[in-house]
Amino acid sequence: MKKKVKYLIIIVGCILLGILADRNKEYLINAQFIRTYLHFRKEIPNQQKIIKSDKVMIFLAFGQSNAGNYGSGSYVSKNEVYNYYKGKLYHAKEPLLGPDGGGSSVWTRVGDMLIDSGLYKKVIIVPCAIGGTSVKCWSEGECKEKLLSTLEYLQKDNIKLTHIFWDQGETDNVDNTTTAEYKMRLKSVIKTIRDRKFNAPFFISISSYFPYNNNNLHGIDKDITNAQNELIAEGPDIKRGPNTDSLNLAYYRADAVHFTEKGLDQLALKWFESIKKNQN
Repeated sequence: MKKKVKYLIIIVGCILLGILADRNKEYLINAQFIRTYLHFRKEIPNQQKIIKSDKVMIFLAFGQSNAGNYGSGSYVSKNEVYNYYKGKLYHAKEPLLGPDGGGSSVWTRVGDMLIDSGLYKKVIIVPCAIGGTSVKCWSEGECKEKLLSTLEYLQKDNIKLTHIFWDQGETDNVDNTTTAEYKMRLKSVIKTIRDRKFNAPFFISISSYFPYNNNNLHGIDKDITNAQNELIAEGPDIKRGPNTDSLNLAYYRADAVHFTEKGLDQLALKWFESIKKNQN
């Protein structure tokens, strides 16, 4: 009898685990679960010494997949590039802690370029992108919750951002989001950040390119890019990021959407040039 009960408990447990795994399969498949709980990365002691040091850049990077870990290949930073995640600081290593996706991001490359140029001595990346997400999700959905959580950690550690980078628009291309709606929702995202006293320049990339599931010429959505350009023109605290839509050749995009290693190199250069152009 005891054996039957034991087997029954095991069977029920397996069923429940299967249900949980199915409901959270994206979370498990894209390696977010592993990086959240099993990353085994060594926390840097005395992180405030780095955060408060001279010529340190601290930037928040968010949006959808091309702001996250969906690029090809791997990359190892050669300089003092760090990854801030849930109140802890680590040496930056791909895939970064914070965004989803199991590949590489553009941000470690950007960090190295900024340090190599002499603009900064150290760079701290605060990434929280989520693949396939719309501007609506960041203005009122689960993405907003992730953004707020990230900002709360920064506030708790008294960390001031020096830059904020937004790279998003492809999902809204497919969703047929209008110029007016995109502007309204992105303004709401910016307000969420400003309301929490993060006043760093907000860089908007010109991003809409998605060659599937839409009727837009060359896969570029003018409603989205017009909204992005109009917002950039409206406020002195909003800056022009790179035009990622221009990197649409086959050798830049592994699957016509996400970047190859060559594409990440070029995208990093474009981000670097945008940052350098807007240095005070």
